[in-house]
Amino acid sequence: MIAKFRKKKKRSSWKNIFFSMFFIVLFILVIGFLFITNWKINQRRVELTNRIETLKQEVAILEEKNQEIKERISQTESQEYLEKVARDQLSLKAPGEEVVVVKKETEEEKEEVKEEEKTWWEKFKSIWTRD
Repeated sequence: MIAKFRKKKKRSSWKNIFFSMFFIVLFILVIGFLFITNWKINQRRVELTNRIETLKQEVAILEEKNQEIKERISQTESQEYLEKVARDQLSLKAPGEEVVVVKKETEEEKEEVKEEEKTWWEKFKSIWTRD
């Protein structure tokens, strides 16, 4: 009877060791899984935080541009601006004003001016040197 008891004790001890090892491995796997998911969540949090910062900067820039556009809109509604645009782009004039047109010189006109600036001696030399 004692021999049978010892055999049962050995069998139950192997079962206990097996279940203990099984639970230890299961526990380590669960801890590892939790560690990995926590690490991934932290990485994602860092990425989202960086994205939020860049979006805040973009919003600030767009708000500045929006303010500038609003200022330009209010400026375009003024009478002075409308008169300036009418003069510059539409070539209109206000009553009582004189319009002056400045013509750009062409290359031929520049050469003629250079010819007129020459002295009589240089003109005479240029005639004889052409031939």
